[in-house]
Amino acid sequence: MQRKELSFDTKTLPSSIKPFAEGARIYDSSCSETAQTLYLEGKFRTYLKIDKAGKLGREYAMTAFLHQYKLAPRILTYFMDKNHDYLLTLALEGEDGISGPHLKNPKKLARVFAESLRLIHALPQDKCPIQNRNTEMLQEATANAKRDFGDLKLIPEGVAKAYEKLLSLKTYAIDDVVLHGDYCLPNIIMQNYNLQGFVDLGTGGVGDRHYDLFWSIWTLNYNLKTDKYKDIFLDAYGRSAIDFDRLELCRLLAGLTE
Repeated sequence: MQRKELSFDTKTLPSSIKPFAEGARIYDSSCSETAQTLYLEGKFRTYLKIDKAGKLGREYAMTAFLHQYKLAPRILTYFMDKNHDYLLTLALEGEDGISGPHLKNPKKLARVFAESLRLIHALPQDKCPIQNRNTEMLQEATANAKRDFGDLKLIPEGVAKAYEKLLSLKTYAIDDVVLHGDYCLPNIIMQNYNLQGFVDLGTGGVGDRHYDLFWSIWTLNYNLKTDKYKDIFLDAYGRSAIDFDRLELCRLLAGLTE
């Protein structure tokens, strides 16, 4: 995990969080352009995410939901003021999927990555606090297409053509599982390849399994610098559950949403 020690004025924090920060060594562990993530190494090892007001409510809800099944860290406090959201969680034991120890055996990593995703996808949809992610993402994609916005690394055909394809495939979308929403190797925490939990759950909810599958394939290629572990992942997840039209649909959704 990326960590850079910094000087941080703990007096600016809410009173419910100050006891965890005072006297702690504080590291910047951010990977988002908008939210700041701090690693606090004090009496307890914790992570504090700070974002604009109203931005962390979904992550709080999804983290609390997955924690019930021992698949996410314990939330210590969630606080909102007029300017910011604060989400403080206990640190999980272990390291993420792009740490040195886990990169030593990429075949095993790909298998565990797939098997761990099945655990999320087996959670009860009716108990999930966030529903209808397909509908939300389709609406966002439409709005972004109108302003010619998209990630051209994911949709090299361009926004207009990608949106045209999306319209032709959108009826294939199925709300069939609980999604992680950003299922990438940095967001799975393991200890010697044993799953400890998942982080960064703010875009999760009930949606199409192929959205997580798309990002799984993408991160294996991006973080391992090769696509040769894709088949190991798909075999471990279960190829009978994979529909390549829906996988293509979710590529387009990923490229047209933020």
